[in-house]
Amino acid sequence: MGYVVMDSERVRELREERGMTRRDLAGEAGISVDTVRSVEREKPVTFRTGCAVAGALGVEPSPSLGRVL
Repeated sequence: MGYVVMDSERVRELREERGMTRRDLAGEAGISVDTVRSVEREKPVTFRTGCAVAGALGVEPSPSLGRVL
């Protein structure tokens, strides 16, 4: 399984543009609030989690959203 480090600034920007809290994003993505915090701190998360976050934010996973490890 691959890992990604997401661009925390971009994730936060997209989340706030949509009026979402971290809890909202966690619920939409099916992940924990702690995992959202990890994403927003640029900690590695699974590729699957990265895709779930992107989907919950209404965007496609892309290089502008993060990098694959």
